[in-house]
Amino acid sequence: MRWLVCGLAMMTQQAGAADLSEMFLRGSNTVITAPGGTNWEGFYVGGHVAATFAGADFGGAAQSLVGNSLRNSTYLNAGVQHWQVMGKYDASGSSVGGFAGYNTQWDDAVVGIEFNYNWVNLALASSGSMGRQPAGVPDAVYVDAAASMRLIDYGTARARGGWVVGNFMPYGFVGLAIGRADVNRTATINLVNSAGNNFFTDTVTENKLGSLAYGYTAGFGIDICLMQNFFLRGEYEYVHFGSFHEINAHIQTVRIGAGLKF
Repeated sequence: MRWLVCGLAMMTQQAGAADLSEMFLRGSNTVITAPGGTNWEGFYVGGHVAATFAGADFGGAAQSLVGNSLRNSTYLNAGVQHWQVMGKYDASGSSVGGFAGYNTQWDDAVVGIEFNYNWVNLALASSGSMGRQPAGVPDAVYVDAAASMRLIDYGTARARGGWVVGNFMPYGFVGLAIGRADVNRTATINLVNSAGNNFFTDTVTENKLGSLAYGYTAGFGIDICLMQNFFLRGEYEYVHFGSFHEINAHIQTVRIGAGLKF
């Protein structure tokens, strides 16, 4: 009986060892993947090209020039400096740039920060004339004005949020924008009395190179992972700049790009 018990114990140990060995062999073939799909966490850089559509409102671009010319006069009380002498202008072109950022990921949710640079070189301009006799003054006022803006480039700092769907990551973003532009403005003011005689003429001009404009950005896009560290991007972005030199400008961009993850 003693020999029988010992023999059964040895057979049980051998069978358990065989099963354990087989389990380890099966486990060696297991591939562990990120929940839902691609792992986007970490640093990344890339470049892009884009079609860019810009618009500028020059309606108030002559206000400070007219106000400076007619300072300390009764014409300011009549609101001449607030006349909307010029209008709006749209332009389109192409742009190139780059981006860099960092993502953190929780399961399928991705949150990160990204910095973008865009070279655009878009020119916008407007001109106009207006003449009338304001209430409360005895003379007619004529204003001729022109303004132009060449948008050189702009950059953005964004907060991004996305969701992983397999190899795709759709995302949205909001952030701050800063742009650089050359601005030229001029206004000529003529005062004409009731007899039709021009008794006052003045021209005021302003030229600024590399003037800075500040605003905000918002948009959405999708990143597509093609390889472990390589992805493609499609994106729409809207940028609005607050009034600078009494000009309001905005940019809409549709871009494609590619990047590397680290």
